[in-house]
Formats: sequence, C-alpha cells, structure tokens
Amino acid sequence: MSYIELEDRAYGVSLFERLETNAPRKVMTKGPDAKHVLNSIKRNVAQLLNTRLGEALCAPHLGLIDFNDATLGTHDLALQIKLAIRHCLERYEPRLDKIDIQYVPNDESPLNIFFHITACINSRALHDSVRIDLMLDNSRKYRVM
Repeated sequence: MSYIELEDRAYGVSLFERLETNAPRKVMTKGPDAKHVLNSIKRNVAQLLNTRLGEALCAPHLGLIDFNDATLGTHDLALQIKLAIRHCLERYEPRLDKIDIQYVPNDESPLNIFFHITACINSRALHDSVRIDLMLDNSRKYRVM
C-alpha cells in the first residue's frame, strides 16, 4: 500500500468532474488514473481556449482575444495565437509543465489553423508527457483532437 501526497491528488481531475453523477470513485491510497487526468486536461484546454478575454468576470485575464484581424498573414496570426495559447495555459492549467506549441501548416485545409501542444503532466503521481492536437476551425472554435 502506497501513500500519495495531497499535492499529487490535487493534479487529478477537477472538483466539478469528481462531483458528476457517473464519476468514478476515488481511493485514498491510489493515485489518479492517467486516462481520466488526460481527458480532464483536454476538456479544460478546450474550455480555456474557447473563452474570450473578459468573459469570465471573476478572472478577467482568462481566455484568448478574438483573432479577427484580417491584416495579419497566416504565419503572423499563427505566431500570435501560439503565444496567446502558451500564456493562457501557463496561467490557467497548472497540471501542464514544459509546454511546447508548434504551428502545423496545412494547405489542404486553408480555413483551419492546426497546432500541436506537447507538455509534461506536472505531478509526481503521473510521469507522463502529453501531446494535444488542436485545431482553430473556420467558425473560430478551438477543437482538441
């Protein structure tokens, strides 16, 4: 029987996800399930990035600005989005560490912008790195794939 420190359990799934009706039961002596943590991180990333700056009154810096500036080229726009995503994730997703975001050009889908997010899960209970494929679609919604 092993003991998981309290700070490691804090990096599992969110409080609201644990309160859901069909949420799996947690055992105090067992660490979080990596699959549930990864799914929780992906949901949170999608929610964070689809929140616009100023929409959350309790956290006015939460979210991204609306990248509606048509004067920027695709590469410049991708760079600005990449920097904004990094800032948002570093500030509001503490379970991720060593975040690296890569713009992925895709000539077959010119109305969508693709990114790969690679990061380490910031917990001693989980020793995994994660890769999240992200797409900004033509309706300006971020989709975690």
